[in-house]
Amino acid sequence: MKQGQVILMILLVFNLWGCQEKVTKEDLNKFVATETYPNDVFLDTVGNKRALVVVAHDDDDCAMSGTIAKLTAKGWNIQQLSLQSHILAKTGKNPADIICTGNELILEDGYYRIGLDTIKSPYLPIPYTKIKEQFLTKKVSDALIKKVNDFKPSVIFTLDNEKGGYGHPEHIFISQLMKNLFEEGKIEIQRIYQSVYTDHMEKEIIDKWLSERMKKWGYPNASDIANKMYGISGMPAPTTQIGISEVADTKMRYLMAYEEDVRKNLRKFIPYYEEFDAKTYFGIFSKEYFRVIEKPNR
Repeated sequence: MKQGQVILMILLVFNLWGCQEKVTKEDLNKFVATETYPNDVFLDTVGNKRALVVVAHDDDDCAMSGTIAKLTAKGWNIQQLSLQSHILAKTGKNPADIICTGNELILEDGYYRIGLDTIKSPYLPIPYTKIKEQFLTKKVSDALIKKVNDFKPSVIFTLDNEKGGYGHPEHIFISQLMKNLFEEGKIEIQRIYQSVYTDHMEKEIIDKWLSERMKKWGYPNASDIANKMYGISGMPAPTTQIGISEVADTKMRYLMAYEEDVRKNLRKFIPYYEEFDAKTYFGIFSKEYFRVIEKPNR
C-alpha cells in the first residue's frame, strides 16, 4: 500500500471517529428513575453499625457501592463476601478496599457450582429447580452462617432473589440463600437490603439499551429469558432510596479501579459512566434503590 493511501485511510478513520455523536448529560437523563420512593431512615438509627455485602461476584455490588461508601464514611464497619473475587494486578488488592474494609471469599476452594468449568454460558438463566440441583447449597450455607454470625452485622446487602438483577443463576442462588437463612433464623441480622433498579431504569437500561447491544453483539438476552422463564416482569420494586451524590468520587474511583475485563461488564449496566466526571455522573444518578426485607415474625 502506497504512503498516500495509508495517510488517506488514517484521515478517514479520524474523520469517522470525530463524527461519532458525543454522549451528553441529556442523553443520560432517559436512564434516570422517574419514580420516587421513601428515603431510607433505618440505617441512620442502627446502633450496631456493622454490615456485610454478600454477593456471588465482587463487582455485583456496583449499583449499591455508593451506599456502601456512604455508610463507611459514617463510621460503619462493612465487609464484602463473595464467591468470586478479582485481584488488581497493580496493587494485589481487591477494589472493595476503596468502599469498605475489603473482600473475603466465602469458600476457600472456590467450588460452589457443579460443572461450572463445563458450562458454556454460566450467566444465562436456568429454572429455579435447576439452581437447587446445580449449586452446593449446604456447603455455602454452612460457610455463610459462620461468617455472618462471627461478624455480627445488623444489615446484609445483596441482590434480589427473584431475578438477580438480570437473571444470572449465581446472583439468584446467593441472594435466595441469604433470604432463606434470614427467614429461618439461622443468621442474626435485622434487615436485608436488596439492590434493585426502578421499573423505569430497568426498562430503559436493561430491556432497551442493553438488549439492543446484546443483539448487535450476537449474545442472547439473559434478562428477557429470565422474565419469561420465571414468569416475572422484572426485578422486584424498590421500597426505599438512598442519596449517594456526596460520595460520588469514591463510587467512581471504585468502579474505575477494576481491570478492563470487569469494566466491560459494568458498562452494560451503568451506561457511559467512564465518559463523565464523578460529580456530573452521580449528580444525575444521585440515588440507589433497594427492596428491604425485614425480620420475619416467628
